[in-house]
Amino acid sequence: MKKKFKVAVVIGRHQISHVGHELLKRRALEVAEQVVIIIGSSFQSRNPRNPFKWTERREMILSTLSEEDKARTICVPIRDYYNDERWNAEVKRIVGEYAAQDIALVGHKKETDIDTYYLDNFQEWSYLPVESDIKIDASELRSIYFEAEDVDVSLSAISDWILPPVKQFLKAWSLRAEYRELVKEYKQVKHEQDLWRGSPYPVIFSTADAVVKINNSVLLGKRKNCPGKGLWALPGGFVEKDERVFTAALRELKEETQIGLMPVTLINDFKAVKVFDHPKRSCRGRVITHAHFFDLRGAKFPAIQAADDLEEVTWIAIDQLNDMEELFFEDHFHILNEFLGLR
Repeated sequence: MKKKFKVAVVIGRHQISHVGHELLKRRALEVAEQVVIIIGSSFQSRNPRNPFKWTERREMILSTLSEEDKARTICVPIRDYYNDERWNAEVKRIVGEYAAQDIALVGHKKETDIDTYYLDNFQEWSYLPVESDIKIDASELRSIYFEAEDVDVSLSAISDWILPPVKQFLKAWSLRAEYRELVKEYKQVKHEQDLWRGSPYPVIFSTADAVVKINNSVLLGKRKNCPGKGLWALPGGFVEKDERVFTAALRELKEETQIGLMPVTLINDFKAVKVFDHPKRSCRGRVITHAHFFDLRGAKFPAIQAADDLEEVTWIAIDQLNDMEELFFEDHFHILNEFLGLR
């Protein structure tokens, strides 16, 4: 039977791939010759919200399909740009590689889920809604997966929402070192969230970061503790109750890197500040950061030494940063991208 559309598009993170995703895949395969599944939040370091690499999610997605359907299904990664205009353009570019017209977007809008607003951003495509009474919270599935002392108990608890091949994948993945590290990460993040969860008011944290550039290199530190242990990050931290964000950026830079520069030198080489406030930029909660850009004019690298929350600090050549994208904490790669034009 001839399909109505040339391409059907399904967009999602698939962390974990569940029966709701399966409904979208099946609908897309019914109506189109080819299915393009765009896997969001790709090229990130692992964390409790994004535990699986995009290639691992592709494995879960394809594991439930027949060989015939696999041949018609293409999985393509897309990074989080934290910028709707850039993200929309990249989605259209990806889909444009497979079809210029006769395109359907298959999706399910949840009334209480702000994450599905993107379905309204592609008016030139035919939107095919998939209605379902199945109530699935992927974050709850991940919580169960990382919380239980016995993985078999966890998988049994979520078995109504995942298909057997996905269950097998999760069982095998739980034997890896990455799973054990993410269990530690999950517990630390949950501990931090529990500290303020009972507040009657919205809790918003403010942080300040420093992007320090000199001689086509940038100053980075490797985090000492969870969350983000072992990941590269910008020097920075939480703003104290009695200081301004610029002062906090200078203080954190000095505390964490012991940079051998006087404050007046940094102030003179300060170029710009940008706010990064995406609601999902941090697993810890609602964290808004002000990133301050310092472009040092001297020819000599200032002395640095790791301290406070960092186990290592170093100057890294800017042309190496693109290859390090998956090694960064939270959205710090994207912060660098905004100032340095990496991608």
